[in-house]
Amino acid sequence: MAGRHKPNRRRSLVRGGLAAAVALAAAGGTLPFLLSNAHADTPSLTIPAPDRFKPVANPVYGAGPGGVVERTEVKDASALGYYRWTPDGGTPVDLPASSPYDDINSIDGGGGSHVSVTSGDVVAIYDRPTGLVLKDMKSGTTTKYTLPDGHFYRGVFGSYVLTATRDADGNADVLHVLRMADGQLTDTLVTGLNGWVAEDGMTLGGDDRSVAIWYAHPDGTHGVGLLDLATAEVTPVLPGATGENAQVVFSDGYLAWYSPEGGNTTARVLRRATPEAADTKVELGSGGEGTPRLGLIGDWLLTTRQYEQSENDFLVRQGAPLTALPIAGGEPKTLLEHAGWRMAQVPGGGVAVTGGASAQDWAVRRVSVGDDGAPALRTVREVAPKEGNLSRLSLTAGHLVTAESDTTYLPALFQRQITLGAAPSAGERSLLARPDAQTTGETAQRLYDHRRPVGTGDGRTVVASTDANGDQVLVVLAADGTKTVVPAVDPQTGEKMPTGSDHYSEVRSASGRYVVFGDSGRGLDDRQYVVDLDASGGAKVLRVRQGQGGLAVWGTKLWMPGDTEGTLQAVDLKSGETTATDPITYNGCLPQQLQAVGPWVYWDCYPSGSISDGHGVYNTQTQQWSYAPRGTLGDGYVVAYDGDRGRLDLTPIGDATRTIEAFTFQYAYPIVEADRFGGAVAYAKEKSAEIKVVDSGVPTSPVAEIESRVDKSVDLKSATDSVWDADWQLSKPVTDARVTVRNKAGRTVFTGAAEEYAAAVSFSWNGRTGDGRYVIDGTYTWELTGTPADGSGDALKATGTVAFTGGQGTR
Repeated sequence: MAGRHKPNRRRSLVRGGLAAAVALAAAGGTLPFLLSNAHADTPSLTIPAPDRFKPVANPVYGAGPGGVVERTEVKDASALGYYRWTPDGGTPVDLPASSPYDDINSIDGGGGSHVSVTSGDVVAIYDRPTGLVLKDMKSGTTTKYTLPDGHFYRGVFGSYVLTATRDADGNADVLHVLRMADGQLTDTLVTGLNGWVAEDGMTLGGDDRSVAIWYAHPDGTHGVGLLDLATAEVTPVLPGATGENAQVVFSDGYLAWYSPEGGNTTARVLRRATPEAADTKVELGSGGEGTPRLGLIGDWLLTTRQYEQSENDFLVRQGAPLTALPIAGGEPKTLLEHAGWRMAQVPGGGVAVTGGASAQDWAVRRVSVGDDGAPALRTVREVAPKEGNLSRLSLTAGHLVTAESDTTYLPALFQRQITLGAAPSAGERSLLARPDAQTTGETAQRLYDHRRPVGTGDGRTVVASTDANGDQVLVVLAADGTKTVVPAVDPQTGEKMPTGSDHYSEVRSASGRYVVFGDSGRGLDDRQYVVDLDASGGAKVLRVRQGQGGLAVWGTKLWMPGDTEGTLQAVDLKSGETTATDPITYNGCLPQQLQAVGPWVYWDCYPSGSISDGHGVYNTQTQQWSYAPRGTLGDGYVVAYDGDRGRLDLTPIGDATRTIEAFTFQYAYPIVEADRFGGAVAYAKEKSAEIKVVDSGVPTSPVAEIESRVDKSVDLKSATDSVWDADWQLSKPVTDARVTVRNKAGRTVFTGAAEEYAAAVSFSWNGRTGDGRYVIDGTYTWELTGTPADGSGDALKATGTVAFTGGQGTR
């Protein structure tokens, strides 16, 4: 076995990667999946749901000195809730405005509603077709406006209402300033355009003094004018500036305009005291995604960006930075790492915005000018993060892997080590695998989206997915994230697994070095691939089965439907030896799904059907079969969800069913996984990412070696491989694993601790005894011992021989 110590050897994937898992367990104060006294009190553990990566949507639509107008993402994240007024430090109050299913708050009423703060803490609510309401949020008084016939709402600014009517050509571009005086509504026609006309959708922004108006000349030239609300006159201030997708914001000292049209990256800023003077241009920068959005405080221009997510881009953003740019020039300041794109100018000074460092730091904040003239932040109200979404999970030898669709910027896999026993605990959660943030394309970005991770029992995790070409592949992950990709290719013909909706690849079974992945085995054209992860030269497909019938692997045995109707057969993947059962399936039906754990083989002829007796469990030791409910096989039990009764049940094989938990209707069909290399069950309710882990209460099978790779001979003088290597795949974890080497006389020449990881053990020895000398050439007996980590059953004992040459006798 000369190649075992070359670069990229198998152990670099398993042993090296699992050092991370061992460290992970240590960080959580755990040893590999201890289940001491588990069966007496069936211990359990609850793991809280992780937070969603994306902060809760909480756009701000207006702000007064004492509160903000906002909307918050609803519970199921499908829309934004109703507009509400949230006083600083107070309880939110719903506003009488409709709740569209997007982030529309168009100033011309395009979304059906428009809510703004006009002055002080007075909120203007326009809700078509019911009209306009001004509500003083401090006093509680309400003023209702009925717009004159033919008038179109364009906004409320202080005590003024701006409307438009149609001209002789039918264009809604004639402006009116309405005001309530002595209980009467006065109507003043806007003047000063001097032959120029206001564009439809002309209101770009304003405050209680002025409104920015986009206007056009009949020759097609455009500009932005300043409407003085007190005089109802418009003065051109930014000739040539467009109103297409433009925004204009006002502070006491400045107004700022920006439009992205034509690739523009520059904002134009005017002093309000001298609007006729030349503008100051502030470069917003061409870097970064999204469209700049503006705010003003003191002598600073605030900017963040609004993202437009493309259809095939699934990267989740937390919001662009909130940056303050000195209007007179100078170094910018980053105020928040991330911010929502809506900013609200506060009448009298300041800006309100929602943002923070992450979803856990999200809050409504006010930006004002500090005593030193620089921008200062104040938190008004924290916005709690939402619970993340769990799509699949795996529990193998205490190694819990979760597939999470939204707890980071792209769907990813996370891992932690679980300990039950007297003091159940979960180790620190860490990232196992995630696409890079620069990854593009739906296939690559969604590599782990709703894909089922399966543990192999030796610390590795396998996932069936697709590559950039859409071809089915098996992704193999060590605990340190090292990734190997195995294509679904027939080794005999080179034919790839078919693609399309009829062929969805998934890991069907895994045990140590052997994995089955591919189709479900229910169709005549289905293909299932058997992979050897530790094959010479690297992981590869060993064989392919096409047609109906499931496959399952345990140790070196590959189980499949037998050649005789109603039978099963097992092929030893190392020796090729085949053994068959007597007919055991219901009416000779063909098992479309198989599961194998220890001495148990579960078969199901109708996994997607309603036939209640087309499934059962076969005991390979007693060669008997018994009924078990349709579900997931564990070591000596089957766990199944009873949809009619809304409960998760566990049935010890040959014994009565007991209920793990009864659910309400909203928690139908949980995600459930049985630890095939231990005695635990992990599950999560369908609409919750909270995970519960419980001991099955069923005694596990005695620990056994189910597969091994042990050097039979070693040349201690070899220049390439002078070390004895041994790896054992066990049926469950052990502690205090040791290897003892004895000579022909039975005398111990060496003993040492073996490395434990998941349900596997590894050992290396350089042939030197305790005094530093090499052993004498000859054949030695080795013995592996260990204590079952769950305290159930006899101690582990495995033996064999190894021949050494190049030792003491030849040196």
